[in-house]
Amino acid sequence: MAPISPRNASPVPPAINSGDTIMIGHISDTEVTRLIMRDYFDMLESSIESDVIIVGGGPSGLVAGYTLAEQGAKVVIMEKRMTPGGGISGGGKGFNRVVLERCVGEILDEIDVTAAEQDGYLVVPSVLLAAALVKKAVQSGVTLLNLFSIEDVYFNSQREVAGVVANDTAYKIANLHVDPLTFTSRVVMDSTGHEAVVANCLARRGIISLKGEDTMNAQLGEQGVINGTKEVYPGLIVTGMASAQFFGTPRMGPIFGGMLLSGKKAAGIASERLAEKVTR
Repeated sequence: MAPISPRNASPVPPAINSGDTIMIGHISDTEVTRLIMRDYFDMLESSIESDVIIVGGGPSGLVAGYTLAEQGAKVVIMEKRMTPGGGISGGGKGFNRVVLERCVGEILDEIDVTAAEQDGYLVVPSVLLAAALVKKAVQSGVTLLNLFSIEDVYFNSQREVAGVVANDTAYKIANLHVDPLTFTSRVVMDSTGHEAVVANCLARRGIISLKGEDTMNAQLGEQGVINGTKEVYPGLIVTGMASAQFFGTPRMGPIFGGMLLSGKKAAGIASERLAEKVTR
């Protein structure tokens, strides 16, 4: 079913006054169930094969996702939590603000977020930034599957990473043994932050090794996540703090410019990789 945009939505009803009779509630509970299941499973089936699977709906993954989707790629983001956005919303120590460097101003323009400039840096409400990134990704055509936990990777016949093996987060929390399902793609991104979930699927088999992130240092950490955004194994790109886990660069606190720029760089790498596979 085509998404409804503000332009093709039904007209906004007039303001409701206190004396008005509101006619609502005609739908049955089973019809609610039917509509949700029909729409969701249509989306889920279309997600089985894609161009890019991004594991982790944090800042770098969301930026990479909407950038690739706007270029015409079929992108699926899988997020294990209920709410995407990664570690943005908590700000610093629960103080819901984050800091960005001015060089990411163009990305803020893309997602329609206005920042306050203070002492040469940008300060943004963290919840606004997270919500704007999610909105931009979904409106750009990204399929966002929350409550999806990754159990393993899928290899093609050339032993390249060519998809992921996913299960329901609730099953993982409950420690239930339920077999997962496989989703394939031409490129996989590990945007799972400090956990580096996808890279660790290879590391536990001895295929690659992770150095583990270094101690806190915002100056080195910001540049480190950008420099470390790379294809580290055929078909697998690491972004954001997953790249810090891989290369051993410092972690940083509630400063997110490097994360956003990591997403842009990852989208460029993925785009090149997709073009290479088309010419093969």
